[in-house]
Amino acid sequence: MLVVAWPLQAGDDTGGFYQRYDNEAAMVEHTIAQAAENQQLVALVLGAQWCHDSRALAGYFNDPALASVTDNLALLPVDVGYLENKQTLLSQFGYPAYFATPTLLLIDPQTRQVINRATLPAWQNAHNESAATLQDYLQAQQQYWQTQWQPAPMVPEVEAFETQQANQLYNHYQQLGKLLAKEDNGQPAPDLNAQWRAVKQYRMALQSDLIRMHQAGEIGDKTPNYSPIDW
Repeated sequence: MLVVAWPLQAGDDTGGFYQRYDNEAAMVEHTIAQAAENQQLVALVLGAQWCHDSRALAGYFNDPALASVTDNLALLPVDVGYLENKQTLLSQFGYPAYFATPTLLLIDPQTRQVINRATLPAWQNAHNESAATLQDYLQAQQQYWQTQWQPAPMVPEVEAFETQQANQLYNHYQQLGKLLAKEDNGQPAPDLNAQWRAVKQYRMALQSDLIRMHQAGEIGDKTPNYSPIDW
């Protein structure tokens, strides 16, 4: 996620990609049911129009060259606005907090587990990628899901730690989102850059720790501690 809303480039008008739904829960259930029926992965994409990485990823998904790949996905783009709390939406997938915009979650519809937790961070900096690399990534992930992926066992202590930290992260998002909205609407937000950096340091460290924990199936010898953020 970047602090500034970068100007749109040619072909970058993707305002219709990320959507808000009157009944988000019903839309999720519909998408999961569709994916299960068609033996597809769910591609849940969280993003925002103010974020140029989100706009870049939306542009890749809209590229006609990806049609052969996206036809095998149940795509659900969600607009998170100014860092809205999406814990209710995401907790059902064992992924209670998003760590950046955009976030590309590939979800098995039968188990409701995220299959690409360890590799999705690359798409948080989508402007560094391309439609071709997204096509390759989605094809590889579909192949992995069909041939190698296995559901991961639940680890209660890791899940409890993740939920606790998700609550903390959303508290920071609530404050940061207010500043971001001010700047995005042309109002002064002098504390935004410093607070953004502090939250970024926390969310990136937390995401890295959680990837490690889920891969290891345990918290480890020492529960991580993170520097407090003052508001």
